[in-house]
Amino acid sequence: MGGGRPKQFLELFGKPILAHTLEALSRVPSLSAIFLIVPEDFIESARSIVSDLPPGQPITIVGGGAERQDSVYNGLLLLPSECGWVMIHDGVRPFASTELIRATHEGAQKTGASIAAIRASDTVKRARDGVVCETLPRDEIWLVQTPQVFRKDVILAAYEEATRSGWSGTDDASFVERIGIPVSVVPGEKTNIKVTTPDDLEWAKWFLSGGAGEGARCG
Repeated sequence: MGGGRPKQFLELFGKPILAHTLEALSRVPSLSAIFLIVPEDFIESARSIVSDLPPGQPITIVGGGAERQDSVYNGLLLLPSECGWVMIHDGVRPFASTELIRATHEGAQKTGASIAAIRASDTVKRARDGVVCETLPRDEIWLVQTPQVFRKDVILAAYEEATRSGWSGTDDASFVERIGIPVSVVPGEKTNIKVTTPDDLEWAKWFLSGGAGEGARCG
């Protein structure tokens, strides 16, 4: 919807969506540093956003790769040796609460990996070529969000194995699942939307204007 401009750089209430996300992360005391991974052509735009932020965690801007997983791997390779835990979060999810991030981190203590996710409330069917193949058990279906939290050695090992074998996945937890590490699930938040469509952007404007009783929590 950005006309060629990455969605995280679109304006929301007078500043880029990414700025709202970074401001939300800056309120999380357990985060010691942020590695901001952006397309190479938008590094200067990212620097401008970071320069306008209030003081908070140090932010290192990293050039992204051809695919999402290449970008994440670029960031993982730059983490300092003393880093023990990694939280991976979408730049276009500006409304994740401090409480959700804390809960996801706590969930990861059990297994080494944790995701935030929402239980499916509707009946879920698997279809192929416009025809239903199967009705899936709704109580086993979760709609995955970020944040996702991992022990650093676990997520690095998972990405290194995927790189060696040429495997690709749609979220970071799938890399960890593939090497046999169990992933804990914690309840996500319905307000933790990923702004990917014009309707999402309109909802985000409504939310920030106080439509959900939250006022300018990320404004």
